Amino acid sequence: GKPSSGRGAGGGSGTVIIRYQIGETAGSAKASGGLISFYGGKTIHTFLSSGTFTNNNPTAITCEYVIVAGGGSGGGENYALGTGGGGGAGGYYTTTGLPVSPGSPNALTVIVGGGAAPVNWNSGSSGLRRGFKGGTTSISPTIGVTGGGFGGGGNSSPHVGGGSGGSG
Repeated sequence: GKPSSGRGAGGGSGTVIIRYQIGETAGSAKASGGLISFYGGKTIHTFLSSGTFTNNNPTAITCEYVIVAGGGSGGGENYALGTGGGGGAGGYYTTTGLPVSPGSPNALTVIVGGGAAPVNWNSGSSGLRRGFKGGTTSISPTIGVTGGGFGGGGNSSPHVGGGSGGSG
C-alpha cells in the first residue's frame, strides 16, 4: 500500500559474500572477517557492514565473490499530483576462481554500500522530491559495484525524473 505520509521508501543495504572450500577440519575457517558460516563443503564470510577479509592460511585460497550495492530510494508522493517512482536495486557482481594471498598485506578491504535514505513529500517546499542513489559496494583493490538508481518524485509541476544506477 501507499504510505499516508507520501514518503518514498529507503533502499536496502548492500552485502558482500566471500566463499571458499572448507579446510581439512570441518568448521575451521582459513580466513577472518565478516560473519562466518559453513555450508555444503564451503566456508562463507558474509559482510553486512564494512570490514577486512584476511587469509590466515599459509598458502593462497581460491575464492568466489557475490557483491551487491545498496538500493536506491523511491520518490516522494503527492496524492493530488502523482505517485513517486520506485528506487532501483543495487548493482550485482559475482565471480569465481580469484586467489587471495596470505597475510595482512594482502587483506581485502570490504566496503558495504548503504541503502539510500527515504524521502518525504513536502508540499511547502520547492525542493527535489526524488529519491537518492544507493551506496557503492566494493572489494579493494579491484572490484566495485554501483548503487541502485533513485525513483522520480510524484509531482507534475515540475516533474522530477528518476536516475539510473547499478542495476540499470
